[in-house]
Amino acid sequence: MSDDTLAPGVTPVPAPPPSTVKPVNCPNCGGTVDIRVAGTTVSVICGHCGSTLDATSPELQVIARADKALRTPEIPLGTRGVLRGKTWEVVGYQERTDEEVRWAEYLLFNPYEGYAFLVDDGRRFNLGLLLDKLPTSPWGLGLQADGLSFSRFGDPYPVRTTFVVGEFYWRVAVGETVKETDYVTPGTMLACEDAQGERTWTRLDMLDWGEAETAFGAPGRRREYSHPAPHERSPFKSQLFEAWVIGLIAAVTLFIVSGMAGSQQRIAGTTTDAILDGPEKTLVIKDVVLPPGRSRVEIDADASGLDNSWVDLDYSLTDQKTQDSIDSYGTAEFYSGSDSDGPWSEGDQRPSVSLSSIPGGTYDLIVTLSAHKWNGAGSSAPATDASLMGGHGFADGGWGGTGAGGVTVPVTVTVDRGGIFGGNIVLGLIVILIWPIIVLFRHLGFEKRRKAVLSSGDDDD
Repeated sequence: MSDDTLAPGVTPVPAPPPSTVKPVNCPNCGGTVDIRVAGTTVSVICGHCGSTLDATSPELQVIARADKALRTPEIPLGTRGVLRGKTWEVVGYQERTDEEVRWAEYLLFNPYEGYAFLVDDGRRFNLGLLLDKLPTSPWGLGLQADGLSFSRFGDPYPVRTTFVVGEFYWRVAVGETVKETDYVTPGTMLACEDAQGERTWTRLDMLDWGEAETAFGAPGRRREYSHPAPHERSPFKSQLFEAWVIGLIAAVTLFIVSGMAGSQQRIAGTTTDAILDGPEKTLVIKDVVLPPGRSRVEIDADASGLDNSWVDLDYSLTDQKTQDSIDSYGTAEFYSGSDSDGPWSEGDQRPSVSLSSIPGGTYDLIVTLSAHKWNGAGSSAPATDASLMGGHGFADGGWGGTGAGGVTVPVTVTVDRGGIFGGNIVLGLIVILIWPIIVLFRHLGFEKRRKAVLSSGDDDD
């Protein structure tokens, strides 16, 4: 039917492009050999008998005969796929080894782009393109190509071809050996191959997981990072940045919330005199009111007049309704003196006691305190009451005078509610940092494995 006979509105279907495959017969086994890139193919390997044939000869002259049956590549010859927006056809396949690691290379062809390589290391695929300009080495430090900087990875090593099938633009053969030197930057490798006085440079870009498999219909690969390629990007690097940014935001939020919720309110307080080496003294701070819910309570003592003495303080916060009590204690102390190293001092004259999660209600705080003098060797304070009074000016009111039982020390006890525990902030920071630290160690472990094959003299990557 001609286009003139088509129904109105029906678009004619264009005819498929003519096939470029040229079938010929193998002179060794008689099998059909398809030449897909006629005119540029130099050698072709028969897929039936494995013979290497000279594609430049009209009769496909046999260059070398194979002694074993061929195996089928994972991606069959003739398969087409789209990579990075360009359509490629698989025309050749070879397997290579450096005597420790084996990998496969597919030769790809596009009539507008020329040749490319799809390199399969068993884990991931790389797309390789021949460089059209030689890399440069500014200042003799590494290499630069296509705007990227590369560092040499390891020493040069031999690479041997162990299996070939399909067609190639050079005379490839099993046993062919070249010397390769690798240069890497994250995501890309430069492979320099030296063979019989000729040097070629190939840029290998690592493809995303599943990109080549989807393009050519190959089975999917499981993601694993136990043996990364030398130019493989760390999958944890982006996670590391995200984890630290989120951790920083969480830490700042923690401090802001803590600051807003951590304000303290004074709800009670009193001042009394403790007699040095005198009897215990008990006082009661009544009607300590806590709001419904649970609150943090801080009890502070201030005995700033202490000198070579201490005050023991026992606290009992008692619920007026249930008579349940919460007990704690503190010690205000200060000592000073001199020895062969010179003057010294130590002690805390303002001890603080924190009680967490106290239920709401009305409480009485019962404080029992007792004060004691310290007669230490080398002390700057004499031991007797009379000398203490004269030496420190108690008669002038430094310690508030004397009581019936001797020298007294003023002690102020205050009760605050609210605020937060510093330990809770530290615990919160530790929890926030757990994930960033885990990602950091995973990233460092990946980088260690990636660089594991570096020679001792080439670890500058």
